[in-house]
Amino acid sequence: MPSPQPSPPPSVVIFGSARPVTCAVMDYSRRLCDAINAQRPGFIAMRMIEPNQPAGFVRAIAEVLRRDQVAHFQLPVEGWGNAILPGSALLAARLLSRKGRIAVTLHEWASLNRLRYLSMIPDVLATDGFIFVSPQQRESFLRTSLVSDRKKQAAPVIPIGPNIMPARIDPERVAEERVKTRGSGATEAEIVIGYFGVLYASKRPDMLLRVIRALHERGTRARLLICGDFLWDKPKDREAFFALARELGVIDWLDFRGRIDDEGELMAALSAADVFLLPFTDGISTRRGSFQAISQLAVPLVSTRPERPDEFDLSPSLKAKIDNPATVLCPIDATPDAFAEAILRANAHKAEAIGIDLAKSWDDAATAHLAFYDRLMAANRKA
Repeated sequence: MPSPQPSPPPSVVIFGSARPVTCAVMDYSRRLCDAINAQRPGFIAMRMIEPNQPAGFVRAIAEVLRRDQVAHFQLPVEGWGNAILPGSALLAARLLSRKGRIAVTLHEWASLNRLRYLSMIPDVLATDGFIFVSPQQRESFLRTSLVSDRKKQAAPVIPIGPNIMPARIDPERVAEERVKTRGSGATEAEIVIGYFGVLYASKRPDMLLRVIRALHERGTRARLLICGDFLWDKPKDREAFFALARELGVIDWLDFRGRIDDEGELMAALSAADVFLLPFTDGISTRRGSFQAISQLAVPLVSTRPERPDEFDLSPSLKAKIDNPATVLCPIDATPDAFAEAILRANAHKAEAIGIDLAKSWDDAATAHLAFYDRLMAANRKA
């Protein structure tokens, strides 16, 4: 009996951080790989790299390039932080091999802090093809002088899909979560404000607490439900958050769940919220996985206005969520009291809130990525 033929190697390898990260970019990468392989089995794989092993880091990328494969990085990945090595590994690997192609998805560009921007320059210079998840980020990138006009113009916008899906919501579990989250006695909440996602500066964790304080000052007993956590390498941010909650007198009104990996448990907890609050510093956008996740639930939403009027033109479903009466968008510089007022307005339209179906979004993302990879590999064969 002939021995089975070995499976062909993948055409594309997405690299990620081997560190335990709370960053949603890695969740996105796994979903994307699953969606692409559903259309072309075995086409793409993931490989996790340990940033503190420089030689192995560069060697792994060079091996992929030498096999004429596409090495695909998702940037920024919080597990690599502002370290110089992850920002120069692609360039170092390119110096070891002229074969293969390097692709980078820039999840953020317009609002990168300066150190993060500088650390990424070597990788950007070494990249053959770029992908953006938001028109806002692509437009900002078009103004850079780091890469050629040809590469900039060829860079597509491919909206992300949600990192979590609501397929396994148990109504009984949701009812239990609502009782649990509202509490009882002196700290029984009249309204539960939900937040989902990683907590860092552009998500304004301090604003979440200040809005709860503002609601209490208005006479509304509000509880803050957080399903998410701070970045693993920023423990002081977590400590400062709880210190501020005590300072503002809302620590007893904080239900901090942290990261919840089980999707059923997560969606049941989120479904217990009366209104979601996402006070992004750069406006709500298609690149925000946290927004996509909660948009699938028929729960009112308060966030900040998008920076671009056409931000959601590529996603009619998300635009429907934005245009719903139970969604209230505030200026980016809105005060805690303004956010509190918006929450009460959104909650008044709770019966009109919608949850949108984003199941097809990953199929669309996979199709668009395959077209991008095909073009990149065709250019490689011609080179």
